Amino acid sequence: MHIKVPDVKRCCFCFPLRRGIIIFACVNLIFSLVAVACLVIKTELQKLSITNDTSLEVVTSTVLFSILGMGVILNILLLVAGYQKDILMLRLYNYYATATTLAALVPIFLLLSLGLLFEVFTALFALLMQCYVIVLVRSEVVKLENDEMMSNEDMYGENLPTIVVPDDVTLL
Repeated sequence: MHIKVPDVKRCCFCFPLRRGIIIFACVNLIFSLVAVACLVIKTELQKLSITNDTSLEVVTSTVLFSILGMGVILNILLLVAGYQKDILMLRLYNYYATATTLAALVPIFLLLSLGLLFEVFTALFALLMQCYVIVLVRSEVVKLENDEMMSNEDMYGENLPTIVVPDDVTLL
């Protein structure tokens, strides 16, 4: 089965593709930093509370810190890759984004089973935005690869000598 992924030329129909990726990286970075700050505040407030039910909370907080920390690092990677037009870093971000998008489906189904519809819709919105960023980054990678291939073709295509071999000459 073959699925054609759309090629996007502009971000949100108004920004150039690269500038849109940089804007999304900045917005994702700000949201990730705010989420980390909120998680730190929530963890500190739970430490001050009277309840001693910390084993599950410690594990949950540790997992969330690691996911959000990795998100901050890779959003910085996307920001740098967008500025430098680095194909390898953009592909690395795409692999990360695809893996986290697939991993995010598990908590969404968990929230759905608990009946928390507002949280499900919020998570689905974030998931759709992540899918859009994946398509944007993939389109930028394809565009950069095409530009690189065209520049190599222009640089080497004209300077290579052409060897003409008549049809009646055989090599054996």
